[in-house]
Amino acid sequence: MRKFTSYLLIGYFILQLAVPGYFVYRHYNTLYTGESYKFEVAPYDPYDPFRGRYVSLRSSLSLYSSDGEYAMLEKDSAGYAVISGWQSWKPKEGQYIKSPKLNRYYMNEKMAPEAERIHRGLDLDEDTIYLLVKVKNGDYVIEGLYINDVSIEQYIVQT
Repeated sequence: MRKFTSYLLIGYFILQLAVPGYFVYRHYNTLYTGESYKFEVAPYDPYDPFRGRYVSLRSSLSLYSSDGEYAMLEKDSAGYAVISGWQSWKPKEGQYIKSPKLNRYYMNEKMAPEAERIHRGLDLDEDTIYLLVKVKNGDYVIEGLYINDVSIEQYIVQT
């Protein structure tokens, strides 16, 4: 009986490590092997006492639909993401994301207000702001927020 309990305990510990390990693996696998999509956004800096400072984003795409929970993705001629349709079931082919929530970009608390200040000073006719998202098999990972193909963190340091 004691041997069985030991094996059960060891199995429990392995399971506790395997589940979070799987989620970390899936995240990094999507980040390194996923297809890149650019989403045009407009940042602003809210303050939340529980989450701290972050850059909240408003997308030019409608990321919510009552037609389904899977957004089918394509790229336009400029290379930006376009939602070509919605489906209620998991697609068998093509790139898609499930229930996209691309409305926050977390960054250093000291840089978030600076990001909003920079955004206010940009000429939106000449400058482009986009969120780079990696997509693979319905999973997505936000890689970064970019201004004119320079990450927001580097842009703040340069100015």
